[in-house]
Amino acid sequence: MKTLGVGIVGTGWVSGEHIKAYGVNPHTEVRGIVSREKARAEAKAREHQLSRCRAYDRLEDMLADPDIQIVSLCTPHHLHVPQGIAAAKAGKHLLIEKPVALDLQGFRELLAAVRAAKVKTVVSFVLRWNPLFEMIRALLKDGTVGRLFYAEVDYLHGIGPWYAQYAWNVKKETGGSSLLTAGCHAVDGLRWFVGRQAVEVFSFSNFSAQNPLRYEYEPNSVTVVKFEDGTLGKVASSIDHPARQRRRHAPSLS
Repeated sequence: MKTLGVGIVGTGWVSGEHIKAYGVNPHTEVRGIVSREKARAEAKAREHQLSRCRAYDRLEDMLADPDIQIVSLCTPHHLHVPQGIAAAKAGKHLLIEKPVALDLQGFRELLAAVRAAKVKTVVSFVLRWNPLFEMIRALLKDGTVGRLFYAEVDYLHGIGPWYAQYAWNVKKETGGSSLLTAGCHAVDGLRWFVGRQAVEVFSFSNFSAQNPLRYEYEPNSVTVVKFEDGTLGKVASSIDHPARQRRRHAPSLS
């Protein structure tokens, strides 16, 4: 198999995780990084000792590089749709950080561009490869622990000033919602564990008593799902408390 060239969009902390993953894959090589400031892209390449990596300050220039076949979007949420559409139109395969989009219209536009270009895509729901997730999935699949009737996956993760993304994450326009910015990991986990089509969904959200991290949107939510076979599911998502990160995964079995 030939080596596929990768272009990284963004230079925040998550871009470093993408670079590390591509570095241990014998079939990929990071060949480009784009940032609003070219110096930051150059610094990221030096940090990861990428000797064959070019730095860009314009996405269009990187997308024009024929040595790049895959693009990783590691940018704030509101940029995923326009950048993803541009990459698809350039014929690049996509790895997209969650969330794919902040609204249904944006998602549909990106989906249409991907289908028209016939490029491959994957969303970065990395918990699917977490050993705990893999073990739970296997136990559910072979029926070791009984028949699933209720599943709960909660995402409790304070995203505050200690996170570089905090400045834009608190804004409705760029952060979106508790579920979109972070809790979608739990939603994906719930759907992956249950393995059925959801037929009914409702959700409540609110601010905590004092909104300590000053979010523009309600950063706490509880979502209840009914699946086609009658299985029930629940996702709690909270991002405005001081705890750095705590996830709870508790499928209930008969």
